[in-house]
Amino acid sequence: MRGIPQDIRKPFVASALLTLMLVEFVRGALILALLPNIGVDALGLTPAAIGLAISVHYFFDNILRSPMGFLADHFGQRFVLVSGLIVAAIGLIVVARATNPVSLTLGAGILGIGTSPLWPSVITTVTATASEEQKATAMGYIYIAWIIGGGAGPVVINFVLSFSYRAAFMLLICMLLLGGMLALITKPEKEIIHGDEPFLVLIEPRRYFGEIIVNLKQIRILFPGMFVQTLAIGILIPVLTPYARVVLGVSPQLQSVAMVIVGGTTAIFLPIMGRFVDRVGARPFLSGGFILAGIGLVLFTLQTSLWPAVSFMLLLALSYAMILPSWNSVLDGAIDREKRGTMWGVFMTVEGLGTATGPYIGGRLWQAFGPQAPFWASAILLGTMGLLYLFLRIPGLNRDLKPST
Repeated sequence: MRGIPQDIRKPFVASALLTLMLVEFVRGALILALLPNIGVDALGLTPAAIGLAISVHYFFDNILRSPMGFLADHFGQRFVLVSGLIVAAIGLIVVARATNPVSLTLGAGILGIGTSPLWPSVITTVTATASEEQKATAMGYIYIAWIIGGGAGPVVINFVLSFSYRAAFMLLICMLLLGGMLALITKPEKEIIHGDEPFLVLIEPRRYFGEIIVNLKQIRILFPGMFVQTLAIGILIPVLTPYARVVLGVSPQLQSVAMVIVGGTTAIFLPIMGRFVDRVGARPFLSGGFILAGIGLVLFTLQTSLWPAVSFMLLLALSYAMILPSWNSVLDGAIDREKRGTMWGVFMTVEGLGTATGPYIGGRLWQAFGPQAPFWASAILLGTMGLLYLFLRIPGLNRDLKPST
């Protein structure tokens, strides 16, 4: 516990991170394990159709993050988050009872609506407690929670599936409701989490949104990067599990072991890289991480068996431990503190459009050009972003950036 910053150990912050972990467990289990299995085995869908359902989920999850961030700023994170998780549980029930592609996609969309308040609420909660010298470190712990939850989801659910689909869905619904209960019963520290007292920061709407627009114009050069880098990741979402099965010949159980190894490596390096970013600055870690990720993806596609492929996945794990805290510390340093929820909602909406578009593109690339095509496309995008961040003048890559006002 001594290595964890004191701010992260506060009950409300720890509760927010645990809620994030639970919800991402559900999302990871559904997107990476249940949807591909249901789509192929029960409904006979193509990778493109499964990718469409995943894209619809991410579209609603991300397009609503801006309004949800605004609501969190004014009505409090707890109210918005708990309401959303109830809707998410309804969406998961629709997915569980799906009998055709339309109902499957509908359920995935409802689930996305319900989970949309999650990230703006959690990031606002955690970054509001962290000192300016520990922003990247704090972001690192957010992504550790995400990786543990999202990585454990498909691992655990692959074993639960050996019993029945019903048992798997019951587990996921219970975890969503548990996350909602945690968010409901943990009292925020009002002097820190400003948005959790209703209308505490409410000002005249025209002025409020005018200030938001001014802040966004100051950092508009960041928006293409937000979209492209998440597009590159989204391309891989619907093809990772089929690639492991079809090309590498890996069973679901071995896939689970590989996920644990790769996810654990990322989680170990995230706080380390976060501290380096806080001390040195974001540029070398952001550029180096993207270039390393592009190289790792290319080398991954050249492998034909599991364990050599895992070695290059470990390279990807290291690269993302470099990227995540550096990129998010850049974003957090570029926003007005009093509008954290709304601004993070805007950022995550733009990022989420890439995540929502990517799965459909990845599925189409697989069908049109073969299993390696999505990985090559993603590698090209990531490598290009790494080179651009190395040379372009980007707000926030300098160590002494101050938040815009």
